[in-house]
Amino acid sequence: MTASNYDYEKFTLEKPESWSEKELSDFLISDYFDAARDLGYQAPEKEILNVFLDSIAKYNRYKYILYFLDTCIISFFKGKKEYRKKILFRPFKYYNIILGAKKYHHVGLVAHGNWDRLFAIKNFMGYIATDDLDQYVVAYIKEKNITYLYRLIKEIANKLRASKPDYIVLWNDITPIERAIILVSKKLGIAILEIQHGAYDSFNFETGKVADYVLVWGGHSKKLCIDRWKRKPEDIYILGYPYVIKKDQETKAPIAIGAWSSTQVLSTLVKNQRNRYVVCYLGQNLEIYSKDFFSLKLETAHNIDAICKKLGLEFIYRPHPGDDRELLKKNLPDIQFTDIKEGIEETFQRADIFISFNSTALIEVAMRSKVALQLLNYPLKSDNLEKLGACSVSIGTIEELDGYLKKIVDANNLDEFRAKFNNDYIETRYNPTERFLEIISEIEEKKE
Repeated sequence: MTASNYDYEKFTLEKPESWSEKELSDFLISDYFDAARDLGYQAPEKEILNVFLDSIAKYNRYKYILYFLDTCIISFFKGKKEYRKKILFRPFKYYNIILGAKKYHHVGLVAHGNWDRLFAIKNFMGYIATDDLDQYVVAYIKEKNITYLYRLIKEIANKLRASKPDYIVLWNDITPIERAIILVSKKLGIAILEIQHGAYDSFNFETGKVADYVLVWGGHSKKLCIDRWKRKPEDIYILGYPYVIKKDQETKAPIAIGAWSSTQVLSTLVKNQRNRYVVCYLGQNLEIYSKDFFSLKLETAHNIDAICKKLGLEFIYRPHPGDDRELLKKNLPDIQFTDIKEGIEETFQRADIFISFNSTALIEVAMRSKVALQLLNYPLKSDNLEKLGACSVSIGTIEELDGYLKKIVDANNLDEFRAKFNNDYIETRYNPTERFLEIISEIEEKKE
């Protein structure tokens, strides 16, 4: 029996010393591999090992300097004057919540990588680092010697005893380092919160199992978490979408001609007169499910580009961060790509119509009241976002997409095609920082 099949309510996380070696390795390692297989990874052991090896290689380049820096910062964090609660964040996104919480609580990071360290130092925060712990995970995967997992737990315990947090906020509760943090925290009486880091798909999510509290984006995610993992409803909080959303509006402010070049003015007028909208395809790294999907990705991009050329629309392709951009460009030489340095917010502002299979970014488009089209042309199970109120329309084929885009072009404006977002699916009306602080207060009241 793997850890994926355990009844987590009966799993004595507070007493890992009572577990067998197999139970410990299942909880820290095998459950992660099983989750990766469930998500469609074809060779999770190899792929995950490569991720850790890459992380170790980056750390080893500067490990002596980083060791000295990390040791000093732990002392700095420990020596700070205490006020309110000590909260350690394992950052992934959500830096707005981290900085917002810092105004009211003593905040630090569980850092992994130079970016996390620089963010902490720049914002005068302490941190504990975990880059040096990847070696134990790699050693266990290669040698299957349980001693490495015991060493991993011991090292994390030392770090947490030095920083003494009241709360640790993670972005998942399934990966090995996070699982080890959870085990140690249970023993030390530290509360673990997990913030949902991506849209939950009914067929495809593996986190929220063992954190003390899960902070989800909306009622839909809360129900999925309760139903799938048999979690207690009172341990699942609706945080809402963790960023403030600025909704798009069809009515634009008057053009300040004097501030624009003649080329910009002409381009804008042509776009308004001919409805030359910009269409963006949001790529996804779906090849993790099957290498055959790469050819389908190329075919999809070619077909959408051809439709846009026929209808007089501008087409741009935004690759997924996991995509091989050079390989895509080689196979799609006539297609315009977003610049590698272009942030997602820039793309949201640049394009008018967005298309994807089920990317979280497509849902973010719908939150902004822009046109979001779900193209379900992959042979994979996925939620229908239109039924969930999280996109403008869900379309099954390229032919249907052709007809829908023609309908958009023939319309006077985009108003009737804009997504009418369902806030039960993802709550967008909360201020993320205020809501996070409310949840901390509610948990504190429970403790009392």
